[in-house]
Amino acid sequence: MKETDKEPFFIKEIREQPKVLANTLTKYLGPNLYLKMTRPPLDEATLRGVNQVYITACGTSYHAGMTARYIFEELSQLPTVVEPASEAGRHHLLVDDKTLAVAVSQSGRSSDTLSALNLAKARGAVTLALVNDSPSPLTEAASGYLMTLAGQVFTLSSTKAFTSQTLVLGLLAFRLAQSRGLMKEPWRQELENLGRVPEMVRYVLALEDRVALMAKALANYEQVFILARGALLPMAYEGALKLKEVAHFHAEGYSTGEFGHGPLGLVGPRSPIILIAFADEAGSSTLALARSLKARGAPLWLISEDGPKKDLALSSLADDFFPLPAVQPRLRPMVAIIPLQLLAYHLGRLRRVDVDNPGGLLGGEDWVQPDKSH
Repeated sequence: MKETDKEPFFIKEIREQPKVLANTLTKYLGPNLYLKMTRPPLDEATLRGVNQVYITACGTSYHAGMTARYIFEELSQLPTVVEPASEAGRHHLLVDDKTLAVAVSQSGRSSDTLSALNLAKARGAVTLALVNDSPSPLTEAASGYLMTLAGQVFTLSSTKAFTSQTLVLGLLAFRLAQSRGLMKEPWRQELENLGRVPEMVRYVLALEDRVALMAKALANYEQVFILARGALLPMAYEGALKLKEVAHFHAEGYSTGEFGHGPLGLVGPRSPIILIAFADEAGSSTLALARSLKARGAPLWLISEDGPKKDLALSSLADDFFPLPAVQPRLRPMVAIIPLQLLAYHLGRLRRVDVDNPGGLLGGEDWVQPDKSH
């Protein structure tokens, strides 16, 4: 689809993501794959002293933090807790001066995220803000900050800032692994592969017309379940959030493993399912669930890898198949979220929602109305 001046900012920001991700990589990925993130509080001595990571955020930024947990724990081998910022003061927060507390916010003005950061700071944690706008209350409160480089954001609902947050958090996990002497050759190869992420996102964006058809089909229903597992599970949550937020359409994200523990009872011919699954991660349990869904008459749409590694058993069960390019597991979230962002946009337009300002936030949340005059 061609971009026009009359199109909403929301779709323009979705299409900006290859450029945003490329700019982010240029900023942070230095010669010999050394990550250019050394600044307070990311100096070598501090990073080597960290023994746990605490990530806090709201909404979409929280989902970026959830995705980062998988990378932090595997690469840097540090216990990582991810918590909604609104819950930070509702229990005894176990952080100390060996904790790296990362507060993630698009605007840096979320009151809940600021409160969570200040609570971690009061208990001695090393604090880091990840924001798209600076200066902000969050960057002023933290010991240091990193920028997501998404550029000016005109819409209420985050897209390009989300993928940029996910990328920078992943780079931070690699940075911690470097400082702790844990970087191995396969991981170095993944850092090299990061350079292909903008190209892969561009590939998915080129399939927008297929997503538009999926949106037309989904418009005939009243709800959808989005299923995934592992590092892709936060994408199911984020995709569901986007459909509720932007299209005012009831959607729920679930783990494929948990879906059979209750929610399966809601499934029938009027309960479409979007399943995000790659052949090397799906396993027999995902296939068994897909067969159960089809036996109950549920329309099944599959988002999965195309090409030689295509899961033929799963794709044969699907009513529609959305192909993703082959990509390494830790990089998949940034690619798999794109069709769900596009789906929210096209379904929102079909439902006549103002996708730039859909009205899903209470006052004081993580978004500030920008100047649209330029």
